Amino acid sequence: MFVPTRKKPIPANAGRKSAYVARNHASLLRASQRVLAEIGPEASIDQFAEAAEVSVSTIYKHFENKDALIEAAYIDAFHEWEVWTDALLAGIDDPLAELVAPMRLFLRLKKTHPLYAAMSARNLADLPKYFHGTEEGLIEHIGELTKAKIIEIESPAIRIRSISACLLAGLADQLLNPASTESDVDATVEVVLSILGISAAKAKKLAHAELPKF
Repeated sequence: MFVPTRKKPIPANAGRKSAYVARNHASLLRASQRVLAEIGPEASIDQFAEAAEVSVSTIYKHFENKDALIEAAYIDAFHEWEVWTDALLAGIDDPLAELVAPMRLFLRLKKTHPLYAAMSARNLADLPKYFHGTEEGLIEHIGELTKAKIIEIESPAIRIRSISACLLAGLADQLLNPASTESDVDATVEVVLSILGISAAKAKKLAHAELPKF
């Protein structure tokens, strides 16, 4: 479902200055993520600078404006989650399980990545715009499953939009509802699988299968 967003690597011949800038950039993102988790995107540029222990002018050396800083911080957190998920699920070779397991992990964000979860809870409405490449990845994956006749559906684009909405609603419930449980997570995934035309019995089995230890 999720396609990792590749960060541009630092060239092997990069000088000390480039490495220094890259470290400062990463440090600024981490500090900004803490601000986004505690305050949200309405935090002032001064609050971001204070958290990072830098001047406002230093922030503008790295980012065009506050919105660019916020976007980079969310994309970086999502990328970190993607890489972790990719490594955790590396041993899975069943095509349907490869589709379902990341969904189940994403809805467990509060447990696996608490900082990113807190950031997400503060900005749920805008969260989808920071999922670079995910819808394309989902379209491609479901297209492969359809070609292999593992699933048979009509109107895939409409179904994929419904799936995205369902997952976001499930995440919101996990992050904002103190009464939500992990059973609710897997029940949400069962609903998602029904959108893909998967039988109730098979959906239940997939949504409640044992996940790799994390």
